[in-house]
Amino acid sequence: MKKVSILVIALLVAMGSFAQNMNVQTAFNHHKKGKLKEALEAIQPALEHSQTSTQAKTWFYYANICLDIAQDATGAYTGLLANPLDEAMKGYLKALELDKREEYKDDILQRLLGISVLYSDKGVTAYEAKLYAEAAEDFAKAYEIRAKAGSTDKSMLKYAGTCWLDAGNWEKAEEAFTILKDANYKDAMIYIGLAKIAVAKGELEKAVQYLDEGEAKFPKDLTLLTEKANMYMVGELSELDKHAALNTLKKIIDIEPNNASVWNSLGACYAMDEATFDEATAAYKKCIELDPQFISAYYGYSNLYLDKANHYIKEAQDLPLDATEKYDALIKQSEAIFMEVLPFVEQAHSLNPSDAGVKQILKDLYIRLKMMDKAAEIK
Repeated sequence: MKKVSILVIALLVAMGSFAQNMNVQTAFNHHKKGKLKEALEAIQPALEHSQTSTQAKTWFYYANICLDIAQDATGAYTGLLANPLDEAMKGYLKALELDKREEYKDDILQRLLGISVLYSDKGVTAYEAKLYAEAAEDFAKAYEIRAKAGSTDKSMLKYAGTCWLDAGNWEKAEEAFTILKDANYKDAMIYIGLAKIAVAKGELEKAVQYLDEGEAKFPKDLTLLTEKANMYMVGELSELDKHAALNTLKKIIDIEPNNASVWNSLGACYAMDEATFDEATAAYKKCIELDPQFISAYYGYSNLYLDKANHYIKEAQDLPLDATEKYDALIKQSEAIFMEVLPFVEQAHSLNPSDAGVKQILKDLYIRLKMMDKAAEIK
């Protein structure tokens, strides 16, 4: 009786294995005919069976079915799988692991690289929709697949790190950028990203180290230099070094001397110190020379002179009543400045006639200069 029982069990096991192998073959046949729903239903039991689940062929066929479902544009197979592209990736990686004889290796690697492109495309779409966390995961999958397929290209990891940075996921962004840094990946964005993360974490000295290290490796990278200048001018690093922004802007101008925006920033940087008034005005004038439509430079230049004129007026108002000669001299100095700055304020108004602040400044200038007809035209 015992022998008979063993024989029956062995027969049942063999029949089960045969049935699952038939399911794999049936799935292949359905897939070949484009019947993806039937192919999926046939292959799924084989993924669980002890014999067929350890065969590379089972997972290779499963992945092929999932990939076609993922790429179907008709919508006929929507809902069959929650994420068919993820399933395809999982299937190919499992098949690659089980394919000891490398029977399917070339096909698997080719299809994996194709899937990495699909994930990359998904990442771009998500990024353009400002879904940065989702984009990061898609780019990370593209990178993982390429690495599994033997590619040394790490561009997808850079994109993933950048998206995690935009999403505020400092931990994952730092992990990605650190891998790239350790691999000596040639891109200044790594150091920009690491510096931004360090700033976000309150590690300001560390941020400075990353910026300096990045500049040492990429001394002419304008994106890195611009980010560095911004961090020192208006960012969290502004209190650490008063001259770093100025020095960095000068380096940018050495590389790109006709960049009006940088000259405007240089003017703003000089304007922070009364001692560099002349340098500030020269920088603003250079910006306007390069781009006569650069309205911020008109604002900056005008504000410098208006502040100077107002200083003379205040000084005059603080004089004793009998100091009429000095009072008149100071008022004349202020009026001379008003006359000098007037064309710049007028140009700012013509470039942006709806700016209420500029209109008020222009009207006040006309009144101070006794140009009442002009003042009446400002509504």
